Amino acid sequence: MKVLVLGSGGREHALCWAISGSPGKNSIFCAPGNAGTSRIGKNVDLSINDFKEVKDFCLTNKINLVVVGPEDPIVGGIADFLRKNGIAIFGPGKSGAQLEGSKIFAKEFCVRHGIPTAEYEVFTSASKAHRYIDSRADETSVVKADGLAAGKGVIVCDDPFDAHAAIDTCFVDRKFGAAGDSIIIEERLHGFETTLLTIVAGSEFIRFPYSQDHKRAFDLDRGPNTGGMGVFAPTPKITPEMDHVITEEIVKPTIAGLINDGVEYFGCLYFGLMVTDEGPAVLEFNVRFGDPESQAVFPLMEGNFLEALNACANGSISDVSLMPSDKKSLTVILASEGYPGKYKKGIDITDDINALEKEKDIIVFHAGTSQNKKKILTSGGRVLAVTALADDFATCRDIVYSAINKRNFKGLFYRTDIGSELVTAG
Repeated sequence: MKVLVLGSGGREHALCWAISGSPGKNSIFCAPGNAGTSRIGKNVDLSINDFKEVKDFCLTNKINLVVVGPEDPIVGGIADFLRKNGIAIFGPGKSGAQLEGSKIFAKEFCVRHGIPTAEYEVFTSASKAHRYIDSRADETSVVKADGLAAGKGVIVCDDPFDAHAAIDTCFVDRKFGAAGDSIIIEERLHGFETTLLTIVAGSEFIRFPYSQDHKRAFDLDRGPNTGGMGVFAPTPKITPEMDHVITEEIVKPTIAGLINDGVEYFGCLYFGLMVTDEGPAVLEFNVRFGDPESQAVFPLMEGNFLEALNACANGSISDVSLMPSDKKSLTVILASEGYPGKYKKGIDITDDINALEKEKDIIVFHAGTSQNKKKILTSGGRVLAVTALADDFATCRDIVYSAINKRNFKGLFYRTDIGSELVTAG
């Protein structure tokens, strides 16, 4: 089978890695890819938001399946476009992609179908939003840009001062551009966050282990929010009883709601959840695999990963066997110094990567890397994801950090506390 993976980050390297481990003789292309994907398949220079260019490549090269990594082309409608041209693709159409493309749409969807989520209000002007914050006295809030903002459009506010600043960030500073033309202000829920990745084909779904991401840049959950600095799975905080509640009150109603709304959904559906004392609630939906969650949960799965993606793209996953193992996994991100702010690119990390990849029992996923002849250079904020699997989290941590701590990574930094709270959890 010939597979084209769209994207260039750690998630896309993880997708290529999982596909390459599937049975059969498979050829993998990645557009545009990174230095890591080039070691698994062939990188191709395509603009993934130029749908005609992608279509022409698929037809010329007889691609059997397209797998979309990032959200932009999905929200833009690439799945509808390719399907109309007879090309199988793993990813929802534009109607289903609104769950991520518009936070207002997602909120209205939850309310319409009785799915628990935080109370919220929608605003299109700074003045009304500021007055609303003033009316909430000392209550804490979360301010969200409605549209896509590269994972940075959510501002968690500790007090009204933060909320006023967040409103100005959207409406005055225009940090998120058109994505911040409308905003949501919602109540700040308290509890613990977890992510559930699923593969959805109509009414059928396959589940991955629950994971916990670490968004803050620095140890002890300090510093600015990032796209994720580390993750572990499965989180022991999700008991079988809580899993049942999430499945019955959130997952199944969401899938039923899509069907009731006339949406044919074939792809990944990501549930970003907050588990409070009152129960679980939806923080966000994504319509693609998470990053760095993918780098932690894909290695946990047993079965034919490519078969699951292909079956989903073709309408049914009822005959697919893809199940989590009983292992634990932990992933630590190595990021460029300065991330998520300004950072340098083009730093030579060839020796560091070569040394890491010689270490036993770890998987090194590339994210922001590029190949220049025999050199591997940094090209993004999050550069590498280092993952270990073991029978317990303490061993996972030992494996990952012992490998990382052997090197003095030039121009990179990482958190030292990923999964530290789990060392006695097993």
